[in-house]
Amino acid sequence: MLADIMLPPFRIPSITGYNRLEAAPRTQDLNQSLSAQVRDPLWMLTRQWQFGEFQAEDAGSPIQATILGEHTPVDRVSLGGGGAQAYDPNIPLENLVTRETIQASLFMAVQIARYYVKLMTSKSLTAYLTNLQSGYPLKYTIDPNDQDGLQLNASVSATLFDGWAMLQAAQTTQFSTWLQTQTTITAADQATLVTLAGSLIAWFNRTFSLPATGSGSPAWQPSQLEYQFEVASPAGANQRVLSASQYDGGPLDWYSFDLAVGETLPLKPEPANPPPVVENVVSFIPSPVSFKGMPLPRYWMMEDSQIDFGKIDTSPTGLLSLLVAEFGLVYGNDWFMLPYPLSVNTLCEIKGIVVKDVFGEYVLVKPVGLGTDDNWQQWALFHQSDVNQTGPVNYLFYLAPAAQGTIESNPLEQVNFLRDEAAEMVWAVEDTVPSQAGMGVSGNLIALNDQPPPVFVPAGDAAIQYVLGTTVPDNWIPFIPVHIQGSNSQIRFQRAAMPGAKGALGRVLTEVPAPYYIDQEQIPRDGVIVQRAFHRTRWLNGKTFLWMSRFKETGTGEGWSNLKFDQIVGIPGQ
Repeated sequence: MLADIMLPPFRIPSITGYNRLEAAPRTQDLNQSLSAQVRDPLWMLTRQWQFGEFQAEDAGSPIQATILGEHTPVDRVSLGGGGAQAYDPNIPLENLVTRETIQASLFMAVQIARYYVKLMTSKSLTAYLTNLQSGYPLKYTIDPNDQDGLQLNASVSATLFDGWAMLQAAQTTQFSTWLQTQTTITAADQATLVTLAGSLIAWFNRTFSLPATGSGSPAWQPSQLEYQFEVASPAGANQRVLSASQYDGGPLDWYSFDLAVGETLPLKPEPANPPPVVENVVSFIPSPVSFKGMPLPRYWMMEDSQIDFGKIDTSPTGLLSLLVAEFGLVYGNDWFMLPYPLSVNTLCEIKGIVVKDVFGEYVLVKPVGLGTDDNWQQWALFHQSDVNQTGPVNYLFYLAPAAQGTIESNPLEQVNFLRDEAAEMVWAVEDTVPSQAGMGVSGNLIALNDQPPPVFVPAGDAAIQYVLGTTVPDNWIPFIPVHIQGSNSQIRFQRAAMPGAKGALGRVLTEVPAPYYIDQEQIPRDGVIVQRAFHRTRWLNGKTFLWMSRFKETGTGEGWSNLKFDQIVGIPGQ
């Protein structure tokens, strides 16, 4: 062993060195490198090799695709857990779910009266306008701070009548009975006025879309501050029930629904000939998906500079934007688009797609996730979730009959539910309340005290005073935490009132009689804003729908009411 070590190769010391090529740019300007200047043909070939343009894929491009799907129409709807009713696809689903009655106001009374006067003018019956003014006078209580309402009342009180009260009477026999007591109106003109009242009712029902019964939408849940409803396909072994238990009143789409596995929604009576399940087979030529700013497939193709992906929001809350950008820039060149016609209000289940490539081979593409691990826990994005988490993964898609291009008015009412951690309660602040002029008016303006508080007169030369509790504006409605009955740990919020305050003025906070509770989890730390506004849309058949509905969105954060108790404060001027 020692003799081997003493051999000449091991007695001579050596050092092994390595060399590498390392670029040393002289400037920080990358314009020359990015310009892709052409040097020689070999350089062009190596450049293409560097970017992988010579790497072929063992695959063929699709030239034909055949899709098999099962279509089932939705024929029933249940609002707020009530009984099912037949759904008419000639009505937008948002309208059916969210519409509520119109409240009486000076503006609505004037609008109805003006239309009836127009009808009277067409029959030369305006001489009887004084009879209507005496029989249905305008008597609306207007807040002194509602300047628009006061101006409207001053301009019409001497010339018009209460059209709202007259409309309510015309919908019964009260209007015709009242006409018979008017001796100055002839019998023929009385009959004409009754006929015109029928035209007025038809105009009102044609203009405003109202629920069949009740004042508000049956789907609105005051304790959750959201809508809840269900839709379902025809009854039978294959009936599918879709539940929208957290609909906030915004745009309605397929992701608003969850599949309620194991539930049924009976309709009484059931239709004699329910629509059957239809198998639909369509064939198309696949076309590559493209979008603005998409990377071009070849290195030497020129790209424009209209899209700058460097300006993508990279804030901590912009993760979704980065994921979408990565998907489009890295994987976006391998997707193809297949148009699939689908009727509105259809529940569709894709059974499979047969794709033919340029080599004449056929490949069956099954739904994603179909296999041995076909269970509800499998993550998916583009199908209805199982609300009960009991059945296998589904492959359903519901093309909801949702309104498009809806026009929304300014809110007539807006309530801001915010948490006050200092007072350990929730405040419902009426930022906007309905005005008698038909629009929304600032709740802070209406909350101004009509009379200033009395000046405190101290006893003797006292410089301080004891205050039992401070006050808050009248449009701040308190909700105090109370224990849920039968539980010592769970709470909910109950509507209360401040001493001497006007109280709530809008429908959101007054439609539920006392006690009114709101679930604690419905008002997070960021708060909740609920709005009431008019919506207008044109449906597929060309008919126009105008209705009043609500919308819930995330609030603006916590609030501070400055409510304090047992305070010692100084006396002004002392």
